[in-house]
Amino acid sequence: MTTEQHKVFIRRFLETLDRDLTAINDFFSPDCLSHLPGRATPTNREGFKQFVTLLYAAFPDLKHTVEDQIAENDKVVTRVTARGSHQGHFQGIAPTGKEVMITDIMITRIKGGKVLDLWAQFDVLGLLQQIGVFLPQD
Repeated sequence: MTTEQHKVFIRRFLETLDRDLTAINDFFSPDCLSHLPGRATPTNREGFKQFVTLLYAAFPDLKHTVEDQIAENDKVVTRVTARGSHQGHFQGIAPTGKEVMITDIMITRIKGGKVLDLWAQFDVLGLLQQIGVFLPQD
C-alpha cells in the first residue's frame, strides 16, 4: 500500500466503525497492540474491542470526522474529532444526554492490509468536563 492508500484505509475504518463495531475484526490484525489512554501497558485486539464497545455504549451516536492526516512509510497519524451524546454509562457516570466533542490523535502502523499497532490519545479531561464531572478551569 502507498501512504495515500494507508490514509484512505484509516478513514474507511473510522467511517465503518461508526456503523459497525465489528469493523475492528476486519481492519485490525489479531495480534495488534493498542496503546490507549489510562493504560500502562498495551492491549490486544480483544481489549481494544472492549474499550471501543464501552465507548459506543456510552455514546451510541458517536461519529468521527478526520481533520488531518500525515503518513510516512507504514504509519498514519490521524487527528480526529468525534461527536455524540452521552446516552449510556461512562466510567460509572450516569447518562447526561449532553452533546460532546472529543479530540483524538491516533497513530497507526499498517502491515499486510491490517492495523498492527495503534497509539491513541484523546482529551479525556475535556470529555469529563463536557459531561459535568469536572468544572472547566479558566
